[in-house]
Formats: sequence, C-alpha cells, structure tokens
Amino acid sequence: MSGFLTQEDFEKIFTSHLKIGTYSRSIESLFSLRSLNKIDYKPYYQRNYVWDDHKATYFIESILLGTEIPPLIFFDNGSGTEVIDGRQRFETIKRFKENEFSLTRNGLEALKQIAKATYESLQASSETKSIINLFLTAKIRIIEFKIVSEPRLDLALEDKVKKEIFGRYNSGITPLKKPEIDNALYDADSVFRKFKNLVKQDSEFCNMITDLFLPKESERVSDRGRILQFIRRYLVLYKFPIRYYSWGNNRTETLDKLYEHMTNEVDNIDDLCNKFVQKIRLVHRMKQIFTEKNLILKRPAFECLLWAIQVLDAEQIDLSEVNNNDLIERLGQAISNNNHKFIDSHYYSNVQERFSFTAKLFEQEFSVNFRVYLEGNKKTRDELNLIRKSKNDDTVTILGELASLRVTKPEPSLNSIDDIATVMDRDMFLVRPSYQRSEVINISKASSIIESILLGISLPPIFIYKRKDDVSEVIDGQQRLLTILGFIGKSYMDENGNQCTSKNSGFPLKGLKILKHLNNKTYNDLKDFDASLQDKILDFGLLVVEIQENLNPEFNPVDLFVRLNNKPYPIRENSFEMWNSWVDRDIIESIRKNLDKHREWFYIKLVKSSNDRDRMENEELYTSLAYLEYQHLKRKDADKSWSIYNRNDGINLRVPSHEITRLLQNAFEDEEVKTNFLKGIKNVESFVKKVKLILLDRDVEGGKEALDKFFGDELNLLFKAQRQVRSCRRTKQDFYILWYLVNPLNLEMVKFNRLKIKQDLQNIFYDLRKNSENFTKDLFRSKAQNFYGKYAIKPRQTKLSEAEKLEKLKEQDNRCAISGSPLFIGDDIEVDHNIPLSIGGVDSIENLQITHRDSNRKKGSKPPSQ
Repeated sequence: MSGFLTQEDFEKIFTSHLKIGTYSRSIESLFSLRSLNKIDYKPYYQRNYVWDDHKATYFIESILLGTEIPPLIFFDNGSGTEVIDGRQRFETIKRFKENEFSLTRNGLEALKQIAKATYESLQASSETKSIINLFLTAKIRIIEFKIVSEPRLDLALEDKVKKEIFGRYNSGITPLKKPEIDNALYDADSVFRKFKNLVKQDSEFCNMITDLFLPKESERVSDRGRILQFIRRYLVLYKFPIRYYSWGNNRTETLDKLYEHMTNEVDNIDDLCNKFVQKIRLVHRMKQIFTEKNLILKRPAFECLLWAIQVLDAEQIDLSEVNNNDLIERLGQAISNNNHKFIDSHYYSNVQERFSFTAKLFEQEFSVNFRVYLEGNKKTRDELNLIRKSKNDDTVTILGELASLRVTKPEPSLNSIDDIATVMDRDMFLVRPSYQRSEVINISKASSIIESILLGISLPPIFIYKRKDDVSEVIDGQQRLLTILGFIGKSYMDENGNQCTSKNSGFPLKGLKILKHLNNKTYNDLKDFDASLQDKILDFGLLVVEIQENLNPEFNPVDLFVRLNNKPYPIRENSFEMWNSWVDRDIIESIRKNLDKHREWFYIKLVKSSNDRDRMENEELYTSLAYLEYQHLKRKDADKSWSIYNRNDGINLRVPSHEITRLLQNAFEDEEVKTNFLKGIKNVESFVKKVKLILLDRDVEGGKEALDKFFGDELNLLFKAQRQVRSCRRTKQDFYILWYLVNPLNLEMVKFNRLKIKQDLQNIFYDLRKNSENFTKDLFRSKAQNFYGKYAIKPRQTKLSEAEKLEKLKEQDNRCAISGSPLFIGDDIEVDHNIPLSIGGVDSIENLQITHRDSNRKKGSKPPSQ
C-alpha cells in the first residue's frame, strides 16, 4: 500500500478503526519497571528533551501540590505503547525518580524548603518521606489511542495516523506569552489594575509608549500586555543599580520583586499613576522637539531618558525643570552625536555604556549624583538582597500541611456541548475571568478542533472553578470553548458580565486535513449537507474537571491557570521540532543522518553536554538549506526562494519557514515533490563538501576529531571576519550568505582555486561586518556577482576546422597530448582544453589540444600536471 494516505484512507481509519480510551494511573504504577519496559516515551517523531532543571522542578512541584497537569497521550500499537504527546512531562517524572536532577530554588514557587533535594534525599528523610508518598500516589490522566483493525494496518499508514494525532495535540497549542502570565499573576494587584484600566481607556497614552519604547514589530494599540509589562519594569528600574541590572543574572526576577515591594509600600496609587503618566508625556514631548530639530534618536535612548527622569524624581528634583526647550535640545544633540552608544543590545558593556552616558548628561545639567543609581553601594545591595529573599518561610507552604492543602477534585465528568451551551445561556458560566487572556486562536486551528470533534477525537479536559455564587469560571480550555461557541453561533459572558460572541463567530471551516469535503462549510451549512453532523457536534462529550470553592477554600484559580498554560519551550509551528513530528519519514531520516556526519562543526548551536537543550536548530538549518537547494533545482534563481533586504545594521537574508512547511506538506502527499526534495538534501551534501575543501588550507593530523575541530574553528574565523569578539555566535544569516556565494561554484573549480576562494570569502565577510551600516543588498549582490564571475566556467565556443585539427596534430608530433601514444587523423579523436574550463581554463585555440577519445574521458577535469 502506498505511503501517501488518501482522504478516504484517513476518514475510514479515524471514523471506523480508531478506539479512544481515557483513564488514570498513579505515578507509582505508570513508572514501575515493568510498565516502563512497555512504553516508548521518545519515538523518532518526538522532539528532544528540552526542559532545564528549573522547568522540571516547577512541574514536579505542581504534582506535589496536587495541581492538575495536562493528560498524557498514548498510542497502543498492540506490542507496546508510544507517548504521542507529553514526552517532556513523562521524562521529567522519570528523571526525578531516577535522581537525575535536584530541585532548584528558582523552579520552586511554594516549596522553597525542598530546594536542592532529590527524590532519594526526600525519601530518606523522615520529615519529607510523606512528600514522596504524595508524589507516588498522584494520578496521571491518560488518553489512549488504538487502531482496531484486522489485518493490522500497514506500518507506513500507522505511522501517519500517529503523526496526525501528534499534530492535533501540538499544533493547536498557543502557549501563554509573558505579558499574559503577568496579567494573571498580577490580577489582584491594585497598582496593576489601575494601569490596566488606564491602558484600556487611554489610547493616546498607549500609542506614546508603543512609539517611544516598544519594538516596531509590536502591534500599536492591541498589545496592551506588552505595554503593562513595560510599565511594571520602568516603575522600578531606577531602584535597580545599572551595574547589577546589566549583568542579566535573575534580572527579571529582581525587577518583579522590586515591583511587588513597591506595591506593598505605596500609599497613593493615583499619585503614582499620574506621575508616571506625566513622565511618559515628558519623554514624548522630548521626542517631538528632537524631530523638529531633525535629531534622530534610537529607541534605547528614550528608555535611558525615562530612567534618568525617574532618578530626578526620586532625588526630589522638580520635573518642570526638565521641561525646558533649550535643555531638551542640548540633551538630544548630545545623544544624537553619540548614537553609536545607544545600540539596541542587552550585552553588559552596551547597557553600561548607554546608561552611564545618559547619567553624565543629566549630572552636568542638574546637581544630582547618579553614582548610586549606576554602581550601587552596600545599602542598595543589602536592600536588594532583603527584597529578593522576601518570600520567607511564613509565606511558603508548610510541608506538614501539604496533604491537607492539596486540591480536592473529582474525576472528569463528560458533558455534552449542548449541555454546556445551555448552562451558559443561564449566565452561570464565566468563560473569560479577568485573569484569562484574550481570544487568540485562528480559524485554521479552530477548524482543526471542530474536525477532531466530528472525528470523535477526545479533547484535553476543561477546568472549571465553581465559585460559592454558583458561577463557573473557566480556568483552562477557554480557547476550545470559544472555538466551539463561535462555530455553533452561541454567545458567552465576558469578564465584565456582558454577553458577547467569539471573534470568529459563524466561521467557515478551513484547512481540514481529513474531512476536506467540509471545507468552507459553516455550522448552518452542515444542516443542509448532512443533518447528523450538527448533532454529532452538540452530542460530543467534553471532559470537565470541576473544582469547587466550598471544598477548596485555599484554592487559587490563577495558580492553576498559570501552571496549566505556562508551557516551557513550546514547539514553534514552522520549526524542525514540528516538522520532525509529521514530515515523511524518509526525508526526516535523511536530514538527521546527514547532519550527524557533520554535527561537530557544521552547526548553528553546538550541544556540548546533556545540560544543553537541543531544540533541533541544526536540523532546522539543514532543512532550510535543502529547501534552497530544491528551489535552485526548480528555478535556478536563488533570489526568488528567499528575501534579501536592508536593515539598519546591514543586510538580512530570510528563508520563509512557512514556505518550507508548505513544501514539506506537498512532499508528504506528492511522490515527485518528495523525490526532488531528497535530491535537494543530497545537494546540501555537495555544498558541505565544497565548504570543507575551502576551509582546509593546511595539513591537519589526528583523524576525524581533529579535522572536525579544525573545520569548526575555521568556520568561526570566517564568520567573525577579524572582529575582536570573545565568542562567535553563529546565525542562520552566516550560513545563508555562505550558501549564496559557494553554491553556484563548480566542484572542480573549488578544488583547484580553494585557497583563493577562501581569501575572497574572508574579504566579503570582512566588508559585510566592518561596513555593516553601508552594506546594502545591492552592494552584496554586486560583490557576489564579481565573486561568481571570477570563478565561473567559461562557455565552450571555440571550434577547430579539419585543417586546424591537422595543424594541431602536427604540432603534437602526431601524439596524443595526454597519453603520448601515436595519434592520426582517422583515429577516434577529441579536441580538449589543455587547462580545463572547469578549473578556470581559457576557451582559446592556444588552450586546445588533440587527444585519444578514451584518454580524454579518463582524464576528466584534471589539470595538465595530473
């Protein structure tokens, strides 16, 4: 049977041969030796284990606190079980049980007392042994898929079914962003709520912050979360000496602590808010004056100005003294003349330089010493240490009370979509409590959820907090509920108690992979198309976990919301981690096999130890190069396969990852596309071979290990381009530029001119780095064309007449120019270039010679001396 599934294959398997079961198992049972021997938790289509010890610790703490965790998704193939979704969670539990990491302080939110503990040390202590008992008896929910058919499915089809299930549980995930987490964590904070209301009501204020401080790619009005995040940071940054801030160690955690300390100490929230707004308006007025005077300042300069104004206010300087046109113009002129000090970088030296320069400007204008705000002193160090340790034992869960504080929750109940919609009609459901994020799911992902429902594929549970007033808050599952409500055209109650509809209300299905005949159909269209489909949706059972406030008076829904949604290291949609899970197995294995041969030197990230998280960036780079090779085979024009554009700091080359995804999808369905992509992978190997030839310019002894180190060092030197930097961080840009330059070169030309080519490449990279601001895409293309012209194979145009052949033969004393054997007109002769065109020979009569045909074919592209 073909490895390419038809729609009929998929639909038949998913509707008739897919059995889905849900159950719970204790950690002790699931991770017993006998059970583990039957479970493959890292099948080839799974990404690598990427959680660091802090993330792993946070997850273990969630289990110890009795917090619900997302279910594991299993696939039972009859002879064993594969973990389709949940490898990170599964392996974290296994690693903890096997003492492979210690619990970290930064990873623990509530149980700081057990920092540095291992499973073994907790079990060995009489004080903490009860924690291990809680851990072992904790229940893990499992959704298990099994193909029920006789005879057994073709292995290729079974593989594609597993990948389809994996994709449904991973591609639809939209993890919380940091501003969304903050919105939940600070929901009860009065200062945060004051600014949150201001941001909602004052669009002019939002536009000022966005224009002054936020990167250009951020949305101008709707990105309220990032605006609030900025406000929280800059309310307290002046309390954090720049020397410590620029180090970057626990920078975010320290700012969070400073903010929490400030909110506990503030007496007048309105005054705090009004003063901050006044400062933002002052910086905005500064920018207006700079613009009038044709002074151009970079974004970090405005951050430094706001910081300096905060310092002046802290030193009780009347800010009206700053609101002076002449003063503002002097500040702007000085900063504009030193724009190089204000590059948008978080490196220690760059941060120090821009803040120190700003401090000196303000010290010259005002009688204020900024030293303590830059360098700190013993007093500020002691205050910072005290604030960082503010979460003392009295605010930490007491271990002896841990069992009693664990959430009391029943097994999930099965509620039909129709039943849930009915309860919502009675205003008893709050889909969007104030700590929830906005609706973020797009129509393609929403359509995939509806398709899963029509196929009877279980969705992850929805978590409900049943308050004492009988209103049910949706803690987790909001996006799924809004998708369903939007499709069937039902309203819901928002955080303000108003009835509203989903942003995608009444949407037509789009991008369905299995039920393709339902694409472009709305819920109302289904009735005319197949009346049973509407019933199938309304009767679909959603798993609901209800946590009652009456039974859990200490329960905090925000904590569960964050723990369920704060997914560390989520899989990016257009990345190798995602491609690895569903792309044709032959393609994936070819990429990984080839890369393994060069991994020690041909990398974008070198994974040195088990502590380094391998996000498959190297495989992603290799796939991008294969995509370029594929397009080169099809188009012969590299510029149409990617975009080259100018940036402030030089040029940028971008390969569209969504186009790679689209091509890989085609390769999954079309044998010809797959074959050509495999050719592209093979051509990447030719490119790598040419790079090795260019890099190797001396004898290297010591075998493969020594060679790999040499290639890695030489590639670093090429990319560093004589810059005096301590370390070289490789980027995709570096490899794309190298491919752009080297790919068109003939292999024999590279062999013969490798030393010159290496020098020319070094010169191009040097020019690119040294003159980055003036190195435009047109200049880059011009240099590339000159480079190609220097090593291009000259076309063969010169032909000899019979008389000229006879003359040449006499000059050669009737002997073959290659073998020296006798040669006469009438023999099987060929006219050959003495110095082959493929290594730079000239196409002229002087460079032509007469040879035996066999000798010429055997010689190939070798130069005369060989």
